[in-house]
Formats: sequence, structure tokens, C-alpha cells
Amino acid sequence: MSRSAGRIGWFLVWAVVFCDIGTSVYYVPGILYGTTGDRAGFFVLSTLVAFVLLAVKYIDVTRRFPAGGGVVSVADAAAGPWWGALGGQLIMVDYFLTVAISAISGMYYIDSVVHLGGNVLPATLLALALLCALNIAGVKESATVSLGLALAAVVVDIVVIVAALIAADADTLAALLREATSLGELSPWQMLVGYSGAWLAFSGLESISQLSPAMRDLNATPRRGMIAVVASVLATAPFLTFLSTLMLGDHVKGSESERFISELGALVGGDTLKLAVVLTASSLLLFAANTAIIGNYHVMMALVRREFMPEALGALSHRFQTPHRAVILSTAVPALILVFAGGSMNLLGELYAFGLLGAFVLTSVGTDILRWRDGERGGAFVLGVVTSLMVILAFGVNLVAKPMATAFGGGIAGLGMIVSHGTHTGWLSRLLDKIPRLHPPSQVERYETPFLTVEQAAATTREGEVNVIVASRGATRKIFKEAVDRARARGLGQVYAIYVDEIPGLFYPQLAAPTPEGLTVLEAACAMIESMGMKAVPVWALSHGAAVSVAEAAEALRCDTVVIGATQRTIVWTTLRGKFIQDLLRQLPPEIRLIVVG
Repeated sequence: MSRSAGRIGWFLVWAVVFCDIGTSVYYVPGILYGTTGDRAGFFVLSTLVAFVLLAVKYIDVTRRFPAGGGVVSVADAAAGPWWGALGGQLIMVDYFLTVAISAISGMYYIDSVVHLGGNVLPATLLALALLCALNIAGVKESATVSLGLALAAVVVDIVVIVAALIAADADTLAALLREATSLGELSPWQMLVGYSGAWLAFSGLESISQLSPAMRDLNATPRRGMIAVVASVLATAPFLTFLSTLMLGDHVKGSESERFISELGALVGGDTLKLAVVLTASSLLLFAANTAIIGNYHVMMALVRREFMPEALGALSHRFQTPHRAVILSTAVPALILVFAGGSMNLLGELYAFGLLGAFVLTSVGTDILRWRDGERGGAFVLGVVTSLMVILAFGVNLVAKPMATAFGGGIAGLGMIVSHGTHTGWLSRLLDKIPRLHPPSQVERYETPFLTVEQAAATTREGEVNVIVASRGATRKIFKEAVDRARARGLGQVYAIYVDEIPGLFYPQLAAPTPEGLTVLEAACAMIESMGMKAVPVWALSHGAAVSVAEAAEALRCDTVVIGATQRTIVWTTLRGKFIQDLLRQLPPEIRLIVVG
């Protein structure tokens, strides 16, 4: 995978991560109010120091693992593959709950203006079915879309905060002082329960470690991006929690706990501000649900490649080349959770903590182990250990205080580890082989043709050399003949044949390798080109957009001609992933000619 293909700067990193972590503010105040009352804002404040310290560690994780992977990579490197598998199971539990709670929270906000009545849960299930279909087809998420959503959400959040501060009166200040004083009446255990529950406000932090392969660099980009994330979270989450819990009436807080922020907007800014909150909140929440689906199936694919999940789960759709079974599982489990919870936000909040904090613990402790091995003993290491103790404390308290979350999360993670053991040792595969359509082909072709990455191929080019590259998703002879004819006319002895595996979404998979289709096309391309008396150099790339990769490869390999076939992509494909030829024309420098055959 080409590092040059990842061109996300710190501003887009902030947008992507904030689109995940920033959604928590729309449902956390209501969930925390159900357990801590009007003191919710104070407990959000209690976690801020630990959150900032953990954010610093995630910057380190991003730099240490440029191929991404987050908790799976950290736990694997620190303690071995089985701990990596456990990390994968924990983050999948987190993703399952993120999909469920984000999707239904978005629908509750829509319900506040559209009035879905008793159909919020059915509407959410329908939305999940649509997201499932889009991801099977390969919806192409855009960092620029994330940027637009994030900016809109921050602006509306700040407007709500400013309007609420202006509208706040002496009674609000008196309530703040009263609740602050009442904290002393709580027992140490109640304080710990509130502290551990408030970590829900910072779910989504893991997403920055999944963006490593897409970043412009791994020095300034993650650091600046995380500083922006922390600043925007600190500027919104505590204030909105305080203001909504203290200013809304008891009746509203009792009956509208799923949409505190839109009700706060209506209170201080009328229907116009309420509508602005609903539009930004619902869009951001549904976007976050989709991002969690993508993140989840990427984790599944990583575990499949590490032989901790059945190979059948990683099977690709023949039509769209997406892991359709993993996508279905990533949406079916959240749907079942929503049905089980009856759409209750409080119950979903109770289930949430296990996977989130468990993944945080493994990431934080794993980073400490890696730092120790590297000989780090200074202040950063000490602060890292303190951070780990803070997260371990929250996780331990939640294990006791939220037995339902422990049973649910532990059960899902435990089942996942059983599947991992069965897959790794082989007994589960032998069982699945007996079930029609669930096992992989009995014999998968493996080709001996060695392929090169763009960087490897570029290292073999000579100064002043002008080459020809052909890009194809099929094995049409006339496309390769056109490339050979043009190379021969220039007196060249070789043709570059490139295949790009397109990865929908914003994240890249770990342990990436060509798909079976990619291997087949490269093998056929080499055979046809060499049958015409020309040497073929097979090149493989992984990208969110094939046009970008082909254009970058043409530049890196000093090509003045790119040969492609006329597009055979369906309307669905072009709608979700873009128009290849038009995108390629925009990406190619004017001195490189594009030849379309057919």
C-alpha cells in the first residue's frame, strides 16, 4: 500500500475522529442523568484528565502501527496473538453497541421533529438494513463529508452553548452550586460508579488508530489532529452535559432523555435551533453508525487473516468484492441488540461499558509494555502507567456496577474467543466444512506470479525512462494488446500491469493482500502480455479509490501512457464509488495520455 495514497492531513483526521467521538454528547447526558441525576456534568469533568492522557497514548499507537489495527495490533505486539484476538473481540463488542446506540439515537432526534410515534425502533432497523445493503455494495465514505458534518455539528453545538449561557439565570447557577455541594454526600463507591460511567462520553477515541494508513504523515498529523479532537470535545461535551441537565425541566428530562440536546436547543433558541440540532445530530449519528459498521468488518477481516475467525466470514461478494458476510454480521448483531433492549437508551447505555473500557485497558497497558521494552523510563512512561491505572479502575468498577454489561459483553467476547480458538486450532473449520455454502472452496488457486507494490516497482525504474501502464479489472486481450503495441512503438521491453483492490470506507485492513480476483487478473494479464513477446511487470495496490492509485502509479513509474478498458461498472457501483474514467482524468497530469479501449 502506498504511503502517498494516504493524504489525510490533521484537519481531516480531526473531522473523522470527531464524527465518531463527538456523537457521544447527543446521548450521554440523558444516559448519565438516569444514573447520576443532575450531577452528570461533574462526572464528565472527572474523566477529562484521564481522557487527555489516553488521547496522548493513542498518538503513540498511531505512530507505532502505521498499518493501523488499534487495539488488535497493540495487544498482539505487547503480549502475543491471543491477546490481539481478545482485543479484537472487545472492540467488536464496542462497535456493535456503537452501531446500535448511534443509529437509534439518530432516529430519536428525527422523531423529535417528524414524530415517528411508536415506530422509532422499526425505523432504526430499516436504517440498519439500508446501511447493510450500502456496505455490501461498497459505499465510499469521504473524509470531506466527515469534515462538513463535523464543522456543522461543532458550530451548532457552540451556538447552543452560547445561547444557553445567555439564557441561564440565577436559578441555573444555584442548581450548579447545589449539585456541586451535594457531591460530598456521595459515598466513595457512588463516586467511582459515576466516574466509570462517564467514560461513555469519550467512546470513539479508537478510530484515530485505524486512520494511520490514510494519514499524510505519522508525526505532525496525528498529534495536531488529536489536539484538535481534545479541544473540540472539551469545548462541547462538559458544557452541553451541564447545561442540559441543569436547565431542562424535570418532566422533559424524564420523558425526553434520548434527545437532551435538541430539547435544550428548543428551550434557548426555539424551533429553528432545535431543527439545526436535529439535522446535525441525526446526520452525524447515522454517519457514526456506518463508520462503526465499517470499522467492525475491518476488525473481522483482520482476525480472519490472522486465522482467528473462520475464512468463510471473510468471503468477498463476487459482484462487489466486499466482505458481505462480515457486513451482515456487523449490522445483524446491533439489530438484535436493539430488539432485545426494546430501543431503550438507558439499557443500551448499561450494556455499553464492557467492550469500550476493555479495549481501552488493553491499548493503554499494551502501550506501556511496548514503551518498557523500548527502554522508556521517563515522565511519559510514568504518566502512561497512571493513565492505565485510571482506565483499569473504571473497567473494574463497571464489571461490578453494571452486571448486565459484564454478562453481555463478556458473553459476546467469550463466544468470540471460543470461535477464535476453534478457528486457530482447526476444529471449527472442520465443522463448517460440513455446512453447504459456509465453507470456502476446497481448493483456492494460488499463483506463483510475484507482484510488486507501487514503491517496489518504482525502485526499479531508470532515470529518463518512459513507460506504459495498463489497468484492468478483467482479462480482455485487446486492452493488453493496445498497451503492448504502444510500448513496442517506443522501443520498450516491458509493460506495467496494475490491479487496484478498492477498499470502501475510511479505514484500511490489516495484513492486506490481493483478493483472489486481483491475483487472477494479474496472472491473466502477465500471460497475455508475455504471449505477445513483451515482459509484464505485475503491480498491485490497495486504495479507497482506484483512480487515485492508478494516477499515482503512472507518475511513480514514469509512465506517459495509461491504457484502460471502457468502464463496465454498474450504476450502483458508480453511484457509491465514483466514476473511474472521469476521476482518473482529473487525477492524471496533462502530460500523461489516457487511452480507453473498447
